[in-house]
Amino acid sequence: MLKRLALIGGAVAGIVMLRKKAKQQQAEQDLWTQATDDVHAPVPPVAPAPSANGSSAPA
Repeated sequence: MLKRLALIGGAVAGIVMLRKKAKQQQAEQDLWTQATDDVHAPVPPVAPAPSANGSSAPA
């Protein structure tokens, strides 16, 4: 009986620790997301599309 209680207690403690670690990782991810939301990669300028005849001068 004592072994069974120890096993159940160990399982409950393990689950509690896993949940705590998961919450901590989620909190860190949320902080990282919040810190990097306002940072945007520079967008390169859009180059004009080449014309169909290969020349950029109007015909």
